[in-house]
Amino acid sequence: MKILLIFPKWTEDYGLISFFAKKASVWPPLNLCYLASQAESKGHVVKIIDGEAEDVPADKMVIKAEEFKPDLIGITATTPFFNVAVELAKRFKEKIKGCPPIIIGGPHITILKYEAFLPCFDYGFIGEADNSWNDFLKCLEEGSDFGSVKGILYRKDGNVLFSGIADSSIDVDSIPIPARHLLNLSKYNIGTMHGVKRFTTIMTSRGCPFNCIFCSTKVFGKRSRRRTPRLVVDEIAYIVKNFGITHFIFLDDTLTANRDHIMEICDLIKKDNLSITFEAGTRANLLDEELVAKMAGTGLTRISFGLESVDENIRKIMRKEVPIESYISSNKLTNKYNIETLNSCMIGLPGETIETIEKTLKFLRHSKEIKQANLSIAIPYPGTQLYEMAKKGEYGLKLLIDDFSKFRRYGSAVMQVGDFTPEDMIRIQNDAFVSIYLAYWRIIPMIRKSGILGGLLTLGRLLRAIPRIFAKSSEKNISILRIWKSK
Repeated sequence: MKILLIFPKWTEDYGLISFFAKKASVWPPLNLCYLASQAESKGHVVKIIDGEAEDVPADKMVIKAEEFKPDLIGITATTPFFNVAVELAKRFKEKIKGCPPIIIGGPHITILKYEAFLPCFDYGFIGEADNSWNDFLKCLEEGSDFGSVKGILYRKDGNVLFSGIADSSIDVDSIPIPARHLLNLSKYNIGTMHGVKRFTTIMTSRGCPFNCIFCSTKVFGKRSRRRTPRLVVDEIAYIVKNFGITHFIFLDDTLTANRDHIMEICDLIKKDNLSITFEAGTRANLLDEELVAKMAGTGLTRISFGLESVDENIRKIMRKEVPIESYISSNKLTNKYNIETLNSCMIGLPGETIETIEKTLKFLRHSKEIKQANLSIAIPYPGTQLYEMAKKGEYGLKLLIDDFSKFRRYGSAVMQVGDFTPEDMIRIQNDAFVSIYLAYWRIIPMIRKSGILGGLLTLGRLLRAIPRIFAKSSEKNISILRIWKSK
């Protein structure tokens, strides 16, 4: 069979924010590469189109699909751009004569199942597809019943059927290396403190054991399954040799959750004399100097922490079990080893007030060890505890918008948070951004990461905020001036 796998172009309606969205989010669709690798191993011909990276809007995607003449089309989508996948599938059905079956996969369909399984889709993959994918392709070729293929939604005699939960104990060592050769790898570049680098993504584990209310573990589950370090490093070596890529983003939810695991990976990178750089995310309390020194010595150049809020009540509600002191000590440690460190903050969490927001901004104002910070609006994605809280009206939250295309972290809000409307949250996010980047020690790192254009866009936001800097604080307005006068 000829199989076309698609990651849709999703930033077309993001406006100015699309510049930063592209900078931060155009990553190789590793999930599609995994499926492609398995399909190729069974003799199928596979084509991957990354609509975002290759700038292929829906009309051009239809043309490319017609030229390839696939026997099967697969589309992946997360919640914020699931509507894009729906419109693309509808366009295929309308424009392509004898349109082949269309599959939808990804976290959104996994969580909402029947609700998201719209008529434009013929099959839906629920959860991890590694095992069910091969079984599905075999059934499709043979024309046999799909009831034995666990983890899929399908239609039969006018009814939607679900074959049951897929196996969640997949041996991650048995999964073949992703088919990165099917991507235009020159399209994946990322700004770092050391310049723009070509990069790819890689996973050393699946699953997250933590309980943060704004995250979902519906796809990979809570049990952490780690790949054998030797296999990870062999994959890195293969990529360096065959594609000339030397910068890697580790996609693990928490890279240092198992200290021995990452230590062994670093030892093997050094043993194999691999000259690479890499970045990842972890928890600030899961680092120590020996570990940081070893990771820095084998190429770690950037790491991310989820700070979210410094208010203890909010942190308790969101189940962020990381001491605030860990962010100071870990940022100090990563600075010592010249590791760029991003601290992600969030507003609009349960219990949020102007005072709690200003508390976080004051913390950032006085924390010179924290060179980089960003601030998003809490979004209650389906499958998270935050979503359930918002639907039930807990902690003063109320879900106001059911259009999932509005479920974005920047420039959009979908909840009432206490007395704050979505419009209040968007305005406060902009002011908080100004407060963070008024700090002179954060300007240069930001420009190095986002480039000159990104720096100019940020400067424009700062200049437009000058009138607000001198505004008085109220129940719905932060006082930038008061924060910057605080000691």
